[in-house]
Amino acid sequence: MDMGQLEEIMQKSTELGKSIAHTTIYQDYKKAEYDLLHNSEARKLIENLQKMKQEHHGKQMAGIELSKEEQKAMEDMENLCIKDPQVLLTNNANTKFQEFMEQISAKIKEGIKSVDK
Repeated sequence: MDMGQLEEIMQKSTELGKSIAHTTIYQDYKKAEYDLLHNSEARKLIENLQKMKQEHHGKQMAGIELSKEEQKAMEDMENLCIKDPQVLLTNNANTKFQEFMEQISAKIKEGIKSVDK
């Protein structure tokens, strides 16, 4: 691959990024993230959930099985988070954006495979 080809690919990647940034899916995602950051109650719920997930993951990586109480505490925390309207909105926006990015990645792979044939 020559440098001109590489530069062209990078330029197209930058243009794709800009196009993605202008979609409502991305803008909804960024607004939800911003709103979550500025909602101290919702942010605290997410921070507590992430901390609990990290602790549980650490135990699992060490080969320690989670107790029924720990599993229940995790479920309770997840349910508490989803009951918060801002957390739910942010979660949904994040899911939609991740699905969108997966579709884009699949199309890129489709383009590569079409040339491989």
